Amino acid sequence: MRPYRFESRQRERPLLQVVTMQRYFPQFQFRASGGGNVTWHGTLQPTESSPLYTIRILHQVWKHPRVWVVEPPLVESPPHVYASTGDALCLYYPPEWRWTPNEQLAQTIVPWTALWLYYYEAWIITGEWLGPSSHRQPHAKDAA
Repeated sequence: MRPYRFESRQRERPLLQVVTMQRYFPQFQFRASGGGNVTWHGTLQPTESSPLYTIRILHQVWKHPRVWVVEPPLVESPPHVYASTGDALCLYYPPEWRWTPNEQLAQTIVPWTALWLYYYEAWIITGEWLGPSSHRQPHAKDAA
């Protein structure tokens, strides 16, 4: 299998996300920083019995959006995070789907974050990641 290669990226326009995000997720507040980058902070609650999770989304001009859970802290070594980026959430598998500047945070990243939290809570209870996972090792039942 050939290793995944990142192709050259188009310039992101994070500030264009503001209207849609404020419309669909008014609990998220943004802060614009130099160079057109935007950081979002807000809360998500995947189920009524879930805690409120404080989420941080960093959307930079030359990078795809990255997402972290700020509060409550995640358990040590959770699945489907990128340890190299301070446990940024793994919301999709780049060889199968690519973020493009035409995507909307409110239609992709934020709902996927809520789903990630739902599967995270299920993982804490069951010990098995029940959500989508393209880059996992096959289970014995999958090979049958």
